[in-house]
Amino acid sequence: MSDEPIYTPSEEVDELESFDSFSPEIKRGIDELGWVDPMPVQRRATPVMRRGRDIIVQAVTGSGKTGAFGLPILEIIDAELAAAQVLIMAPTRELAQQICSEVTLMGKYCDVEAVPVYGGTAYGPQLDAFERGAQVVVGTPGRLLDHLKSGRLKLNELRALIFDEADELLSLGFWPDMKEINSYVPKQRLCGLFSATMPQRVMSLARVFLDEPEFVSLTEGGVRAPEEIEHLHYIVQANQKEKALLRILKYEDPDSAIIFCNTRDDTRFVTAFLQRNKLDADMIQGEMTQAARESVMKRIKAGDLRLLVATDVAARGIDISDLSHVISYTSPDSPESYVHRTGRTGRAGKSGTAISLVSGLDIGNFRSIMKVNRMTIPERALPSEEDLAERLAQRIQVEVEHSLRDLSDREKRMRMDEHLPVVKHLSATDEGQRDLAAIISAYLEKKHVSAPKEEEVAAQPKQEREPRQARGGQENRARSDSSDGAPRADSDDGEAPRRRRRRRRRPGGPGGSGSGERS
Repeated sequence: MSDEPIYTPSEEVDELESFDSFSPEIKRGIDELGWVDPMPVQRRATPVMRRGRDIIVQAVTGSGKTGAFGLPILEIIDAELAAAQVLIMAPTRELAQQICSEVTLMGKYCDVEAVPVYGGTAYGPQLDAFERGAQVVVGTPGRLLDHLKSGRLKLNELRALIFDEADELLSLGFWPDMKEINSYVPKQRLCGLFSATMPQRVMSLARVFLDEPEFVSLTEGGVRAPEEIEHLHYIVQANQKEKALLRILKYEDPDSAIIFCNTRDDTRFVTAFLQRNKLDADMIQGEMTQAARESVMKRIKAGDLRLLVATDVAARGIDISDLSHVISYTSPDSPESYVHRTGRTGRAGKSGTAISLVSGLDIGNFRSIMKVNRMTIPERALPSEEDLAERLAQRIQVEVEHSLRDLSDREKRMRMDEHLPVVKHLSATDEGQRDLAAIISAYLEKKHVSAPKEEEVAAQPKQEREPRQARGGQENRARSDSSDGAPRADSDDGEAPRRRRRRRRRPGGPGGSGSGERS
């Protein structure tokens, strides 16, 4: 590839007023798509890319992003050059196929070929497209890296690199693949990053791939400085918090997380609930001996424990550099406590996510926390069963692509093809589908990918589900000194317990704001 600029810098235009400035071929494709006027993201982003500037665009799904990057990349493609000139990375097969279809329609009269590239499909059509010199390659990072490492796909003539739904790309674990793909990409190329949210993990892409990018935001509030910690909250019913927590953990699949509770009682309950649902969880709370506490801390710092459940007091002094998530099962007592909790993630320039479960009992306190800390913490809807199934399927696809990458093409084809008849046979019946589900469950357990099954633990009265307490890797039943199941209160430093005292249980239950004694 030559060292000439991708674009000859044009006269600076603030917005794209109409499609009339595009070539007759591109304009004809636009007309057939039925586009009359540019959408807001196209008005703002397209002129920046036409000036040859790298760009970061924050805009929600369905806002017209494909047109915003699709039209300017069509302008820089040399139709007579049979080589990959544009690489577009997407997090899912479905999105890659959708982008490829839209780019094909936009460039229908430009003599440009686009090919979708992703795992789970035959290699033949993809290799044939590379041989023909498809100018636009749209795919998921795993299969793209597979082709690049084998030498089947070459990017010597690459002119533009696009990341679509960058926040989703990173949440599915593609970051190592994307960094490796960068070693195959020429330094002289236009780059665009499109994302619905702009947390620090998305900005990591900017530092690695983009050169002094221009920011364009189509979200409320305009362009804001990206933060290292992404804050969000869910509104949940007080008596359904544990189920909501499990659903969020299944969707987020954090590498490591601290789950904060306000009381020892909740800490024990949440830990037992997660363990019963086959999640790798342990706890730190005031009744534990120092030896037991140190044993738990050693596990999480070594990366052997994914989920740590703790109270604010018991968690003092915890310093985990790679903590990806902080989850508040119950709202903290004060705005300062919220800052201390969430400050445990997003350290040393790394990204982090802070999630709060807010019930009707917590909402007033949570609003006060936002007001005092001068924060706006967006609300999200709990993921549906369909959302969970889709995210899990995407996660499995990524894991399978990673596990097959070191095998030769012949081995891959043989292993996949020989099992296709079995899969078709099993998927044809309900019993067979259950067998496939069992196989997936076993695979996920082996790969340590979260796929917990929600048990009906939450339906039991709390005194009937008092958890088993983990101490130094062993479980001891939590002792109770009262008829209503209230646990005994030991000192926070693990020394001799204080005298047992009977106390009336405060209202609120495990999801409320005052259950059990504080640590």
